[in-house]
Amino acid sequence: MEQDKNLVGLINSITENVTTLVRGHIELAKAEAISALKNVLKSSVLFMVALAMVNLAMIFIFIGLAFWISQAFDLANSTGFFVTSGILFVIALVFVGIGLLKIKKITESRKTIDSLNATSQTLQSLIPGKK
Repeated sequence: MEQDKNLVGLINSITENVTTLVRGHIELAKAEAISALKNVLKSSVLFMVALAMVNLAMIFIFIGLAFWISQAFDLANSTGFFVTSGILFVIALVFVGIGLLKIKKITESRKTIDSLNATSQTLQSLIPGKK
């Protein structure tokens, strides 16, 4: 009878410890995700403001470029604008390529994965008959 109470207490203790451990892993994952999300949001806002300013300036630069191409090569104004548009499309394709390369470099939450693997190995080593 005494052994049954000890066994029940031991099982309850193990259950509490595993539950606490799992909650700890969840909290770690949440903390990493929140930290990363805050950095992404702050950076995104700054990039959007910068992009808006550059966009306004670039409109005038490209209009000037179109007129310069027309005058420098003795072409119609519309031809200068077509050439400028072509240049813009090529630049856009370069940036799309760079963006795709950057997306491929995004990694997972390494600390959480390492912690879960260590916990899994520890729990497996505690199971009788398994090595």
